[in-house]
Parts: sequence; structure tokens; C-alpha cells
Amino acid sequence: MALEYAIPENLFYDTHDFWVKVTGGEAIIGLSDYGQSNTGDVLYLELPHEGEIINRGDKLGSIESGKWVGNLIAPLSGTIMETNNDAVIHPRKVNADAYGEGWMCRIKLSNSDELKLLMTSKGYTDWIVEQENNEERIG
Repeated sequence: MALEYAIPENLFYDTHDFWVKVTGGEAIIGLSDYGQSNTGDVLYLELPHEGEIINRGDKLGSIESGKWVGNLIAPLSGTIMETNNDAVIHPRKVNADAYGEGWMCRIKLSNSDELKLLMTSKGYTDWIVEQENNEERIG
């Protein structure tokens, strides 16, 4: 059930399990507690470089765990201002502190209207419950 996951109320979320903290025209992006839990122990993390321009829905980087390898999908458009190189060197920080030391990148937003496409903590909680119910029906 979604209640077993930390879902801070002061953040936005997307269906690729990213959290987004917005301050002015900037956003910090990371993988949610639910997302890191589903991914498993993160073994490798590749993130964009400072100055790169990303668009919502494009590849933001890649992640590898003991049970999954895949692309990270950008929740918002903007220019990369900073990447968490410490998380690249120590990728398990994503598991240990998803909302703190495990953050992934900071961007300068290029389209603040995209924030309307993200979910609140309540919306994300409801979405997780729906995902888990679907898995139970399929499983």
C-alpha cells in the first residue's frame, strides 16, 4: 500500500516516479521512495552534464540495479544547472536517502506550465495505490 512509502507533501511527482522540488524558476529532481523501492539497489547511475538542455519526456540519464536497467525520463524541460556527482559515484545514495543526498539534478525551468502536468503528494499516493492494485490483478 502507498502509505508504506515516504511521499513528502511539499514536492511534485510524475508517473516515472520522480519527485520535483520547485524553488522560483529552478527545480531539483530525484527518484521517489516508491521509485527507488521498485528499482532495487541502485548499482549504476548516469546523469546529464551541466549545461545540457533536456525536454520533458526525453532521456534524463540511465539507471541500473540488480533487477532493472533503464532510462530515466525527464519530468520537466530545462537546462541542467548541476548534477549530483556524489550520487553518480555512490549510486546507492538514491536508495538510502531518496529525498536528500540521493537527488539527481537541478535544472533551470524552461516551461513552468509543465508543472501543471505533475501530481501533488495526494495524487501520487492515489496513483501508487492504483499501480499496486493493477499489479495484484495481473499477478
